[in-house]
Amino acid sequence: MKKTLISALLSITVLTGCSAVNEVTNGLNYVPEATEYINDVQQFSKEISAIAETAVNDPKAREELEQLLGDMKSDISEFGDLTPPSVFEDVHNQVIEHNNKLQEGIDNYLTVIKDGKLNADLLQQSGLLDDIAVYNDLLSQIKKLGE
Repeated sequence: MKKTLISALLSITVLTGCSAVNEVTNGLNYVPEATEYINDVQQFSKEISAIAETAVNDPKAREELEQLLGDMKSDISEFGDLTPPSVFEDVHNQVIEHNNKLQEGIDNYLTVIKDGKLNADLLQQSGLLDDIAVYNDLLSQIKKLGE
């Protein structure tokens, strides 16, 4: 009976320890991956601003714009697959929430391009850049929690 009890306690201790190790490992991986993702979002913001205006009259730039939008959608999806440690869950959920808005904006933008209604004011009207501005605060939160 004592052996069974000791085995059970040892098993619980080992399993709990593994969970703690996984949590630490997730934390070590999460901060750089989330930071890289948000840096990618910020880079996307700069690139889309430069390309969007040219894309109105240049089919090659329009294709480049569509590629950039598609790549950002892929990045959003990959970020959604990250598993944050518990300490980052709130900020991760905030990023996911903003990602959903960003993805919706990208989808709308792609629809406008496909419908041939691309114009110079679309980027400002779409609110896409406004959605991206929020990521600066989220990056600060992630870095603060990672310290």
